[in-house]
Amino acid sequence: MFYYDYDQLIFSQHKLNSKKSNYLLRFFLEYNLIFNFEKQDPERAERELIKFFDHHMDLIENASHEELHRSLINLVGDFTMTGLANHFNGTNFVQLREIYFDWLTDEVPENAKEFKKDMELICKDFFELQSSENQVISIDTVPKQVYQITYYINMHLYDKMQPFRIAEYLDLSYQYVSRLFTHTMGLSIQGYIDKQRVEESKKLLLHTDLPLSKISRMLNYYDSSNFIKHFKKFVGTTPKQYRLHNQQRQLLLKQQTAETISRNSFTNRDSLV
Repeated sequence: MFYYDYDQLIFSQHKLNSKKSNYLLRFFLEYNLIFNFEKQDPERAERELIKFFDHHMDLIENASHEELHRSLINLVGDFTMTGLANHFNGTNFVQLREIYFDWLTDEVPENAKEFKKDMELICKDFFELQSSENQVISIDTVPKQVYQITYYINMHLYDKMQPFRIAEYLDLSYQYVSRLFTHTMGLSIQGYIDKQRVEESKKLLLHTDLPLSKISRMLNYYDSSNFIKHFKKFVGTTPKQYRLHNQQRQLLLKQQTAETISRNSFTNRDSLV
């Protein structure tokens, strides 16, 4: 079982510089939440979360907004993959993941208090999906083999993948599992690989400055044209247009926030006068 070793963390804090200690602490935080999620123990997860922030709020406060934002995105992805691996209703987990990814596109925690609030909300929503009605009991309804394949694909999006090789690796009959997967998911194994790579590319487009050529190579597309073709098929727009549109949205949101702060500032000043 996983437990915090606070003496070890305090010692590490003195040994490492501020940035590295923040990475270390968030690793402990995320790892512990996923551990309790696998054990389906929301009460312990809540206790550990409270304990963590009670002991280490000062270190979280030293982290940059980008680091806190990245930690939230990682946690959403980890919760989703763990839910799929433990045979919960995959549709619900993927839908919640997409909702949070869309929300986190514009929601960057400005301070440790906001980060803690966002973290608690994410934990609450994902733990609630672990209800008995969301768990897949019948292997005939959603076969275990389908979850094995979806889990493998999502863990290897940056690797070269071929459907028959995946079946071979999982010791499954390709002909059988291919038909089973298409019947269950509504698209072929290769179609699912293409779709999930596009979803991953959306995160890279939104949260990095990587050029399209680099993203296409990372996700094992033949070239940028092939990447654009697949992206447009699933998203309905080009990667460049998608990135530009969301950058404009973020800029507009920042401007609106700045204007709101400015108005509130003038209002407070006038009230003092």
